[in-house]
Amino acid sequence: MQPIKRSMPIKNLNVLAYYASAICIGIAFSLTTYAQQPAAADQSSEATASTQSSAASSEPPLYESRDIRDKTLIANAAGEQAQWLDTEYGKLLAFYRPTEAKKTHGVLILFHSAEDPQTWPPILENLRANLPRYGWETLAVTLPQKYPAPIPGRPSPASASSSAATTSEAAPAPAPAASSASAEPASQASSSSSSQIPRDTLIQAYVQATFKFLQDKGQFNAVLLVDNSSANQVLQQLLPQIKENPRDPATIDGPIQALVITNLQNQEPLNTSELTSIFANKQLPVLDVFFNPDDADQTTARDLHRAVAMRQKLDSYIQASLDSQPKIVEDDPRSFLAARVRGFMQRHASGTEVQGASENKAGGQTKP
Repeated sequence: MQPIKRSMPIKNLNVLAYYASAICIGIAFSLTTYAQQPAAADQSSEATASTQSSAASSEPPLYESRDIRDKTLIANAAGEQAQWLDTEYGKLLAFYRPTEAKKTHGVLILFHSAEDPQTWPPILENLRANLPRYGWETLAVTLPQKYPAPIPGRPSPASASSSAATTSEAAPAPAPAASSASAEPASQASSSSSSQIPRDTLIQAYVQATFKFLQDKGQFNAVLLVDNSSANQVLQQLLPQIKENPRDPATIDGPIQALVITNLQNQEPLNTSELTSIFANKQLPVLDVFFNPDDADQTTARDLHRAVAMRQKLDSYIQASLDSQPKIVEDDPRSFLAARVRGFMQRHASGTEVQGASENKAGGQTKP
């Protein structure tokens, strides 16, 4: 007799299958929940970061531009000497140093083509800092450079892809894209440069703001110091205001009483027409200073300056060369240049009365 085989009821199989499926579903749900928790944390951190960045971007910047930021920091370091002059093209940073003597003879206005005051030559800083000890106030103004520094272009995705394509030997086709990408920053640079204000226009505005500042202080006895790179632009609106004074040749009727030219920019020598315009008024005393050794180019420039001055019949033209002088430092109050400029101003521009605001009200001030 064969043994009887017992089989499990179908009902029990269904129960086991139900429990097994329930366990599988529970495990799958727990795994899904565990996987979603880091993703939710990442999403919440990204949302917090985006909220913070949007709040930071909504805050206004402290300074309008990097140039304004740099000059503001310089002005804060300079203290009371820093003066912000108002022009129609914005604020102009100047450095005014009042007299440190009992008697004020006048003011020396220093113009130089260095956009940043910290890049001024030490010889000009020496004049600005030390002349007030001898009764001459100083007002230093920076002018825009003739050749501004180029602004580096920011790489674009097209240029990055083109550079990657050129490095690949198997894909020479994207080469024209590189040329178009390189032309894009050039076009942006040209458009930005064309939108800028012309240098001559800015210089005229700076000159007007400078003399208005001095007039508001009641200071009208001014001597102008300017380098050869910007002499013609600065003097364009000042020279027509100078009138000859036949009654007193020692006193000029105009905004300046004397002129000092510092030939610091060898790459931009003054030509004959510019010198003829600068030396147009024969009563205007001129101190023409050269600094470099007497090479062939400087000898030619010196001879040209002297020839034009003689042809224009200047009453007082002095040419000085500092090629054999020791190096001038900023803190040397007895430098040769400071003594030479001070002696020139004392002889040709001193003695004109400097009248204050109280005399203006009394009607004793005659504006140039």
